[in-house]
Amino acid sequence: MRAQEKFIQDVAREAGNAVLKRFGKDRELYRKSAHRMDAVTNADLLSEKVIISRIKKTYPDHGIISEESGRMNETAEYVWIIDPIDGTLNFSSGVPMFGVMICLTHKGRVILSAINMPATGELFFAKAGKGAYLNGKRIHCSRTRDIKKSAGYGGSTLRGRTKRFLRNILNSKKGEHMILGSFASCANQCYVAAGRRDWVVSLTGKIWDFAPTYLILKESGCTVTDIRGRPWNLHTQELVAANPALHKELLKLTKNI
Repeated sequence: MRAQEKFIQDVAREAGNAVLKRFGKDRELYRKSAHRMDAVTNADLLSEKVIISRIKKTYPDHGIISEESGRMNETAEYVWIIDPIDGTLNFSSGVPMFGVMICLTHKGRVILSAINMPATGELFFAKAGKGAYLNGKRIHCSRTRDIKKSAGYGGSTLRGRTKRFLRNILNSKKGEHMILGSFASCANQCYVAAGRRDWVVSLTGKIWDFAPTYLILKESGCTVTDIRGRPWNLHTQELVAANPALHKELLKLTKNI
């Protein structure tokens, strides 16, 4: 396990360094859908190439699930889940809120995560049962217990269930809420893990948007579930995370959305 701990952090740094060299140079190459959030740049492809080549060389029997290349040997005992650049819209428009996200699963359970935000110099790391860290220092989620005094991330796009969730907040009589969005899961969720913000509710995304951040949130002390309060797993395509007291309040606001 120690070799894998070092490996995941080294690869996240290597890919992050490669991406950072292209920051301010790369623009949108193409889109996987009509939505701006689905933009791809040359840096996305470069980051993925760096990560996948290192995994295949070091752990040839492991499976891989990556945003750009899809699924390879996904039924393997060990599977790596990769988002080569989370926050590509930010990256391509010169906003330094983006990151390389990687996690390792064993028999369907996330055991290691590393998220490198190279433009801000932040490397988040977590090991199952051993805590979450930022640049080697242990981090913990916010201790705020009153949702009226909280600040959280409620999604970056005003559509579908996110729109209904925000409507619930606006209609709530629990006081003022601060709602933020950075257009990057890595920032939204890791900053909650670090206690810089109090909660996050993310209702749209894929496995690579949630799996790497899930373990960092959990190991920081957050309760991490779906909107019904069921523990998050690799099949869950939504995420509600906060300290236990705030989490109970968030579930009330996600009811019937």
